[in-house]
Amino acid sequence: MSTTDAKPPLIGTTQDEAAPGPAGQTRVPGIRDGAVAGGGNPSSLSEYYSASQLRNDRWTSLKSIAGQLASSTRAEQREKLIDKAHHLLRALGPIEAYWAFPGRRGLEQLLRMLARGDHADFARAVTRMVRALQSGTYRRRLGEYFSDTERDINDEEDNVETQEQRVRSRPFFEVLIVDDLGPAQQDAQCIALREQRRDDDRFVYESVIVNTFEDALIGVLFNTNIQSVVVRHDFDFASDNRLEILQRYLRRIGDEELTTIDPEDYGPELCRVLRKIRPELDVFLVTDRSVEEIAGRDLGGCARVFYNQEDFTELHLNILRGVNSRYNTPFFNALKETSSSRPASSMPCRSAAASR
Repeated sequence: MSTTDAKPPLIGTTQDEAAPGPAGQTRVPGIRDGAVAGGGNPSSLSEYYSASQLRNDRWTSLKSIAGQLASSTRAEQREKLIDKAHHLLRALGPIEAYWAFPGRRGLEQLLRMLARGDHADFARAVTRMVRALQSGTYRRRLGEYFSDTERDINDEEDNVETQEQRVRSRPFFEVLIVDDLGPAQQDAQCIALREQRRDDDRFVYESVIVNTFEDALIGVLFNTNIQSVVVRHDFDFASDNRLEILQRYLRRIGDEELTTIDPEDYGPELCRVLRKIRPELDVFLVTDRSVEEIAGRDLGGCARVFYNQEDFTELHLNILRGVNSRYNTPFFNALKETSSSRPASSMPCRSAAASR
């Protein structure tokens, strides 16, 4: 897919939520319908002190249910376990909307396995995702978890990562994109940016896409992997995600009066608030206005403005440049380069006997 096809014209592109997903894809209720997919007993959610704790608990529970389902031999028990698995996947919908992994793609993959009755593969996939979340290996091998062919999963691969592989792996972060896109358009955006990767990039990142002003605020406060934000010009204000434990993030914004913002100022105002609550973020604004229209206006302290359809290559380079400048350590970088370029045979080596 070419980057020029990554995003159709903005006007009139929002997909009807009642419409089925693209052919061959399973929609996850709750990714954009937060009120539908809250899941669970509302009173039980008050027992969680953080959304991260709730997320971990939901995945751990799903792993347990998946394991029972794979080993179940009774049809009646399997039906109950399948219902529980669907319930947990719905409950994870509004939570995973703010993460690249497992995220929407991971939930859709699991739903397809359930729909096909691949209970053993479902259990192995859930186990692998939970293990990757706990160990952080997804940061280095994310592509392996989302194979287009859903290839056979080799559980041992997750356990044999060597120290050398961990050292040589590039640091991982996530980029939040704020735009009103349907699932197919979201996938196209992620692919377009992924295609810009180069072997000599110091970092690797994945994109997370949200559809509203409030979702962007929840995302940067909930997901600390997010290090850059791309704010477009076509999104709504209020989030459909009414899960109380996530709404708590909005109450942390403080004395900001956000409901009175003019819709045409959503972009610059979101940049300003994002910079206030997480000053270290690189925030890029994409606007459909001309240079003359925005000249002299307060654009919220964004790092750079892109006019209308941005160049994905230029955006990719700016994202990496911003993160690189924050993590640049000249002395340590020079030390690493020196040690990596020196042949092992030339390194001094003294035995214990020689040192005496």
